[in-house]
Amino acid sequence: MNPRTVSLPDLVSEKKRNTALSLSEGFSGAKHEAALSATTGSTWPGRPGQQPFAGVDESTSKGLTFSMPMYYRCRQLVLNMQKTGHRVPQKMQTELRSLEKSVAAEIRALNPLLFQRFDDVQLDRLLRAMSFLRLSVGRWLFGSEQLAAAWPRGSRSFLLMAGKINLYVDSNGVGERQEINKGAIFGERHFRLGDECMMDIVGGAAQCEEPCIIGVAGTSVQRQLVFVKMYISFAFLRGHQPEVLGTEVLEAAYADRAFGNRKIALSMRHAPALSRVVLPDNGPLAKFDFASMTFEEKSKLFEEKQSGAVKHALEELAKVATQIHLLPGQELLSDPPADDSVIMVSKGGIEIRGDIKLTEKLDALPPKKKRIRIFLDRAEKLAGDSIFDKLDPYCIVKMGEFKRFQTPVLWNVGVNPQFEYQGVLTYTDEEELEIIVMDYDKFSADDLCGSCTVKVADLHDGWYGKVDLQRPKRSLGAVKDDEQLLEPAGRLYFGVKYDYEKISALTKKPKERSWQNQVLFNLGAHEAWGHETIMLGPIFMKTLEGSANQTAFALELSNFRMFGGYQRGTNDKIVLLKASKKRFVDFVKKSQKEKQFLQTCRGSTLDKQQIIKGIIKMLIDRWETEDQADNMRKGVYFNNKVEEAVDPMKFRVAYRGAKAHITVRNALNLSGGGWFDKLDPYAILRFRGSKSEFRTSVLQDAGGDPIWNCEGYLAYNGEVALEISVWDYDPYSSDDLVGTGVIQVEQFCSGFEGMVPLSLPTDKKKKKKTLKQSMITIGILWDAPQDLQRADPALTMGTMGSGMKSLLR
Repeated sequence: MNPRTVSLPDLVSEKKRNTALSLSEGFSGAKHEAALSATTGSTWPGRPGQQPFAGVDESTSKGLTFSMPMYYRCRQLVLNMQKTGHRVPQKMQTELRSLEKSVAAEIRALNPLLFQRFDDVQLDRLLRAMSFLRLSVGRWLFGSEQLAAAWPRGSRSFLLMAGKINLYVDSNGVGERQEINKGAIFGERHFRLGDECMMDIVGGAAQCEEPCIIGVAGTSVQRQLVFVKMYISFAFLRGHQPEVLGTEVLEAAYADRAFGNRKIALSMRHAPALSRVVLPDNGPLAKFDFASMTFEEKSKLFEEKQSGAVKHALEELAKVATQIHLLPGQELLSDPPADDSVIMVSKGGIEIRGDIKLTEKLDALPPKKKRIRIFLDRAEKLAGDSIFDKLDPYCIVKMGEFKRFQTPVLWNVGVNPQFEYQGVLTYTDEEELEIIVMDYDKFSADDLCGSCTVKVADLHDGWYGKVDLQRPKRSLGAVKDDEQLLEPAGRLYFGVKYDYEKISALTKKPKERSWQNQVLFNLGAHEAWGHETIMLGPIFMKTLEGSANQTAFALELSNFRMFGGYQRGTNDKIVLLKASKKRFVDFVKKSQKEKQFLQTCRGSTLDKQQIIKGIIKMLIDRWETEDQADNMRKGVYFNNKVEEAVDPMKFRVAYRGAKAHITVRNALNLSGGGWFDKLDPYAILRFRGSKSEFRTSVLQDAGGDPIWNCEGYLAYNGEVALEISVWDYDPYSSDDLVGTGVIQVEQFCSGFEGMVPLSLPTDKKKKKKTLKQSMITIGILWDAPQDLQRADPALTMGTMGSGMKSLLR
């Protein structure tokens, strides 16, 4: 019998019973006269002790509420005429078919997850075989005996087509409840189709909140029930508990399954994704040219030459594979998600879509100039020297308004001093560097020997050279222009070297961009999706995301979905075959080609990686073009990168437990001591509130300008300040405090290089008259924290390692 030409009388004779019940009959053989009579009243009594529900008028509306009663009234008339042997008028048959098509179109939209598993012919059979109920407000669909719901008890599943249902967890209809809307599958037991769940809801009792039309999706059956009846092969449902399945309705819907299993197995043989499993490496089929053979020739050849293990594995997989029918542009729905399944295209094509996220890799960016080390070598022919008062020169190096360092004073060295001092300044894209040479005067203001300004862009890494110094001309006469206001003041020799650091997430927020629902792959007939994920596991996704390794961005792929593909000149349905992970793994093992198939999956994964590479390149180019166009609209023609300030709060959390490498270089203008008892200074540094400290060495008779150049480290635990104290060592009594300074967290969170003012002790402030400001020069560098991501996930981004090809081999 051709399954596409089955008629109502044929279906009734096949099943040997009348399964087409009217909307008010309910279950066949049930004694529910009392319940039926209550539907004609204006009210329906609720639970004992509860207020009755008020009657609700059921208004006529479009959709199933309007078309289904008409369909089943027409169907009942046709069935009654067929039972009595009368001829059904052609007009009535035409009207029944039209109503049937209308109901089928409406019912597909109710639950796409369920009805994607039925083609048009199978859905027609489902409608003819399914029992339907039309219930009034307050009606109990199922529950315990005290609810007076006279429907048969057992494991039942229902499809709500119109109205609302209150589903109670308790079988007595009390306590917590959940509102069920149309399109939901619910009942006393779970409803499954083969290996798939249908996102159904299980409860102990159900009551109508509104007038409802309910389809009976499954009824209770005996464990001893044999699924294969007559010629109907129902192995599609093999491997599950019989109580959870509505076999009566599904047997009628899948009556053509016996004819489809063989055809499914034949189509799987010619799938390119399964070629290494189906085709032998060196055997009787290796010499044939399959590309030039027809489908019938291939089928005959496989029947004669293929091994029994492969044939048996294909037959078993074909029996449990779910057929899915999609329209172009319609999404494939699955529960559990299709990620744990293999999808094979039997007819048409599908699109694999996903979400793409590109995040800038800070590690891939070139390191940034963070500090500039300036070595002041010597000077020649400085101005300001005299016979009776030789120069006491020192240098001040300034960059910007607040960054500076100063060399110690060289006493009585004259016009050719040898400074040989290295200072360090933090560099944040300043344009100019200013160097000033001064002559120290203890009793008056210091005199200017000469100065110069240098463009930082001209000072490359490793530069060494000389610059000319100038100073204002000491002339009483009139001048004509600005050049005559300055006079040569000697030359200065110095060198420059930069310190580079990788860009940190604390100082720069990585750029990121997401593209939702992006088409990644297009699969045609006999192509498959999901087998690489099953065979390779997480390596498959890492390989695809590794396609961005050669770019400056990290790739994240997520939320894979499948949609029916659009074919030019046709709007036909797409037919897919879906097999669970367990079934597919069993198929590969039974075929005895597991190693060969694994190698094929590795090769196809690398092919997909090349496709993703092309997509990524296109998206990056589009991103850059859009950013450029946006800057032009704003009038910004140069992309000036501005380094973001470090958030001190994030720094305190992220760098807790990290080490701060501290360098104490020198101090200037320390007060105390005398001609015969010079200072023996040392410095102590500690984070405020911490007990650990870093102490420099003691410099004997160093005076007010000591040079330590001591290095050490301190552990950081989130403190807000670094405290500095300078002491004068006394071997016979307690040490004297010379000065104190403080660096706040806002200053040292990005590292620090520079001079810190020192405050005098309280007892010395009163004695201070014309003393110059005491300063100490220090540097702070930070080790990278061990677990920056744990402290704040927003501070870091994951980067995908390279070498995925070696992992796949």
